[in-house]
Formats: sequence, C-alpha cells, structure tokens
Amino acid sequence: MEPWKDESPEEHAARHEAHERLAAAFKRLGLPAERLAAMLHQVASNETETRRFLSEQVYGVPDDLLDDMVRIRMAELGTDAEDGEAG
Repeated sequence: MEPWKDESPEEHAARHEAHERLAAAFKRLGLPAERLAAMLHQVASNETETRRFLSEQVYGVPDDLLDDMVRIRMAELGTDAEDGEAG
C-alpha cells in the first residue's frame, strides 16, 4: 500500500514540491536519479513496515485505525509530560 494513496490535493502538492527539492539537491550533488529513486522506495518500504508493526504488534488495530490510535497515544503522552512539568 502506498502511504500517499488517499492524499488530499494539498498533500499531493506538498509531496510533489518536496520531491522536486530532493531531485534538485541530488542533481546539485551530482548523484544519479536512480539513487534518489532507490532511497525514496526504501523510505516508502520502511513506512509500510513500521505501520504494519505498529498496527499488528503495538496497538492491535487494523491499519485504517492506526493514525487515530497514534494521535490518541501522542495526546496522552503530551498530557503526561505537561503533568510532569507542573509537579
């Protein structure tokens, strides 16, 4: 599954712009486009595997609920950190 499959037009534009910046940086460094493509493929693969691990091993929820679970957990951690600072 491609992480950007269901992205909004704004997300698509931002991803495209980031890709263009990466391609320009690789060109300035004299690195081949194939290397950039391989690195981007690895990032996508890593994200897919991380989502699978979190979904199956950490939260025990289907992938479509994972983002909500992570948001809830991050909010809880933020509250815990604020409580710790107040004390």
